[in-house]
Parts: sequence; structure tokens; C-alpha cells
Amino acid sequence: MKYWIVIDSWNLMETFTTESLSPHIFYLKRAFGNDLTRYISKNGELFNNLVLYKEEPLSHFAIELDGSLLDKSILTEQNKGETFLYPKTVYYQKGKVRFRFKNQDSIKAFIAESKIIFEVKTIDKYSNDFFIETDTPKKTPFTGGNDSFPFGIDGYIGVDNLFNSIKGGVVSYLCGLKTSTSLENQSLILSLTSLKNMIAGLNTIVMMGEESVIDYSQYKISLLKTRNDFLYSLYKDKVNLFEVLKHILDEIISLSSLRLKKVAEQKSPSYKFEIERLKKKKAEYEDLLYKLEDSNIREIKEELSRIKEQEVKMGELEGKKRKFFPKGSHEYERKQELKFQINKYKEENNEYKTAYREYKSIEALLSYSIVGVTQYDATISSLFIRFSDNINDILKLLKSSLVTDDKETDFLPNLSVLKDDIKIEIENVSLEEKVLYNVIFHLIVSNSNEKQNVVSDSKIVELVECAGKKFGESEISKSEVGNHIMNTLRTFWMYKKQKADSFDIPKDLPLLQAIMSFLIKPRGFDQIDRFMLNRGYQLKKYAYMLWGATVGYASIPKTLTNIINDNINENLLDNYLSSIYRALENKNI
Repeated sequence: MKYWIVIDSWNLMETFTTESLSPHIFYLKRAFGNDLTRYISKNGELFNNLVLYKEEPLSHFAIELDGSLLDKSILTEQNKGETFLYPKTVYYQKGKVRFRFKNQDSIKAFIAESKIIFEVKTIDKYSNDFFIETDTPKKTPFTGGNDSFPFGIDGYIGVDNLFNSIKGGVVSYLCGLKTSTSLENQSLILSLTSLKNMIAGLNTIVMMGEESVIDYSQYKISLLKTRNDFLYSLYKDKVNLFEVLKHILDEIISLSSLRLKKVAEQKSPSYKFEIERLKKKKAEYEDLLYKLEDSNIREIKEELSRIKEQEVKMGELEGKKRKFFPKGSHEYERKQELKFQINKYKEENNEYKTAYREYKSIEALLSYSIVGVTQYDATISSLFIRFSDNINDILKLLKSSLVTDDKETDFLPNLSVLKDDIKIEIENVSLEEKVLYNVIFHLIVSNSNEKQNVVSDSKIVELVECAGKKFGESEISKSEVGNHIMNTLRTFWMYKKQKADSFDIPKDLPLLQAIMSFLIKPRGFDQIDRFMLNRGYQLKKYAYMLWGATVGYASIPKTLTNIINDNINENLLDNYLSSIYRALENKNI
């Protein structure tokens, strides 16, 4: 059976942030979403419950739901079966929900508006389910009934908070998995990034430094080393890309040497005398050109100037800088004739042509008279940009090679909802690391009733304290690996409290490295990504999972979720998340 919900444009937009729709009261009480965005329309909606219609309602926007998305046991019939009240959240699934618009322009405007809001991330997923209303008769929405306060609302909201946290973790896990590269690729990316940064440093030295001589050998060696790393990788057939980089670097070195030589000349006393001579010569040519114009075309220039002054005055009357005389008018034709006479004189008078050519040549030389400014600067800058762009192209090639698994189900985290806990199974790591990870994940989701739009340092310190205490109570913390973990948490906690100058992360505990990457860089997935890449850490998906669970699905931006939009089976993910939600409804976590 199909049901309909009346909604307006702005509230509909909000539903694509959480991929769900809730009664208005939920947005005021729960820990995610913007509590200022949802408001009640004049017709068709209530405060405490969602109003579902049996027949298609008359409204600008409407949502069509499949009955399988609803918990029928709490669906209350109203108005002789014409409407129903539903007291909790409806979570969308692909193929089970559609969105009705007034016309095609409404759809285009809605999609365009969604582009500027980072948290609205599921438009692309459901855009194929947007449709335009037909001419069939529709009933005016009428709520009626008793909008009673939902029994068990705290439980519903608690489950929503938990699910938002877990879904954020699952989706971030997938994004981390989809953007992970092999160890070999990671090493190549680090090598290329190091080369890129080194050449950027050379740019600063060449253009801003005071060096008279630069040792270019380190840059050549770095390029050769990176090329050799590339040669023994899976991309050895693309090694010709480094020939382009070598050619650009050779050009940079050649022009930089000329620039350094020129700058050295600029600092010499003889150069200063030469500049003064050129300035004097320029003034002489300026005087000669003025005299030639004054004796031959002065009256013509004055008449042209008067016409231009008239144009300025006409423009001022209309609030413009200038208004030109229209084509065909006497003033327009006269102006063209005067300009022709002036140009004719300048082109045919040999004395004027020679003086003007010398004047422009001196002017060009003087444009580089400032110490540190040379005729090579623009070309050198463009070469550095070309080098950086070519490095970026190679990096894109490497980052396009993602870790893949044989089975689609292997993409999903092995997460189980138990009676009073949530457990994540992780392979190929120590038992101690696995226990710590589950402790931290449980602490994060169990505090999902608190808004976490911004992850503060105090929250991280509190999380480390609680995790260290909980893990320390377990017998497994007494093992050798457990001691390493406890020491890492302890020294990190002291570092955050400014009681220690540094802390160490063990090299042979990859899951601990992922955990610490999140704790050190909790403010964004991009910071986690750079930190783990620079350290050569793997298991980025598990660091992302902790971050996503902390901020919650509603706060995850589309810049991250776009990664998986075209690379995941939507039905598989929807069913996986739906099973988690149903399990949460029956548990006490």
C-alpha cells in the first residue's frame, strides 16, 4: 500500500540531509539536524505526528511512501481511513519512496538550490524518483484527528540518535575504503607530494631569495628517485610523464640561472648609473615627441579632445563615465577623421616613428629596473605552475587506483547489534587493538544524544580518559600489546593536558594507528586522510568510521559521500542499514 505526505520545499530539502522524515517535535529534541529548519505548513501537517494520506493530496510538493517503510503496529487510522498518524521517523530507501513536484522548473530549482548546501547529500541518489504531478483529481489535505503526544517518544528519539551515529560511521567507513590505496601507491603518492613541495620551495628561493648561486642537484636527484620508484610500479608504462617533468625542470634551471645573473647585475653600481642614463634618455624622447606633436598635430588633438569632453559631459547626465556620439552623427564622423589624421602622421613621419620606437624600447627596459624584477619572471612562474599541474595529473592517476574486494558484501563493516552492545569484527589485527576499537566505538555511539557538529579537544580528552579506563579494566590490557596501547593512550592524554612534550605511536599496530589518527585529527576526514598518508598508515576506513560516528550522518558533507554515490550497490547498503535500525529498535544500548 502507498501513502502520501504533504511537505513544502524547504522541509523536503532537509530530509535529504538525514535521508529521512520525522515529526516536527523530533527536530526540537534530538541531537542531530537543524532544529530551526522544520516548520509546520498551514495545511496537511501536525506537530507531534506525521500525517499520512491514503489518496494523493492537493499540494505543491508531496512524498509517496511504500508501506514497507512503516511500522504498521503504531500507525493510527483517522478520518475513516482517509488519513493516518505516524509517531516516529520514516527512513528512505531507494525504490520505496518518490517525490512529486508541480512542474519541471520546480525540480530544476530544487536541485540547483541543493548544490550550495554541503549537508544535503542524497539528492543524486533519489533524483530519478522525482516526478511531476498529473491532472488527476486530488483531495485537499485535512489533518483532523487528535495530535496526541507520542507514547514512547524518548525511545524513538534515542534510536534515531543511535542510528544517526552508526550510519555516519558506516558511510564514512565506506568512503575511507573507497579512497584507500595500496601500500605501494601510498609510497608513490608520498614521493610525488614530496617532490611537488620541494619544487614549490625552489620557486620561493628563485623568486624571493637573495642567493646568487643555487645548488640544483638535490632537485634533479629527487626527480630521478621518484621516476625510478614509478618505473618499478604498476604504472611503468606511464614513465614518459617524468620526461615532461624533467624538461620543465631543465627550463626552470636555465631561466633561473639567467634571472640570478640579472638580479646580480641590478645590484651593481654600474647598473644604477645605466638606469639613470636611460631615465634621462626617456625624458629627452618624451620632450621630442611632444614638440613634434605640438608643431604638426596640436590643433587636431585639441579638437579631438573637445569632442571627448562632450562625451564625458553627456555621460555624467545619465550617470555614466562617458556617452559616445551615435554612428552617423557629425561628431562621430569628425572624431573618426581626426583619429585617422593623427595615426597617419605618426605612421608616416620618420622622425616621429624613430623617436617613438626608441622611447618604447627604453620604457620596456625600465619596467625591469626595480631590483628583483626581470624579464624572465613571468615565464619562470608559468613553468612552476606547469610542473605542479603535471604532478597533480600523476597523483590523480595514482589515487584513481582504489582497493577493491571480490565480493560486494566485503565492502560493508562486520557490525553486529547485540543485546546491550554494538560489536565490530576486524580481521588481521591484534585482539587487544580490536577490543580497544570496540570500546571507543561504543563510547561514541552511547553518547550520541549529544550534538557533535564540532569535535572539541575537551571531548577527545574525555574520550581518551574513558577508553583508557575501560580498556585498562580488561585482563587483555595486561599483555605486551595491551601495555603498548595503554602507554600510547596515557602519553597522548598527558600531551593533550600539556603534561608531556610528545607521544609515540607503535609501528606494528595498524588499527591503533587508525584510532590515533582520528584522536589526533578529529575535525575532519580530509585532515585524517593527509595525516595517515604522510605517516604511511593503513586502515583509513576505521579512522573514518570513528569520525563519522562522532559527527553523525546528518553532519557528513556531500564532498565525502559523493565518493560512494556511484560505487556502491544502493539496495545492498539500504538493506544493511535497515537491518541495523530494526535491531536497534529492539535493544537497550
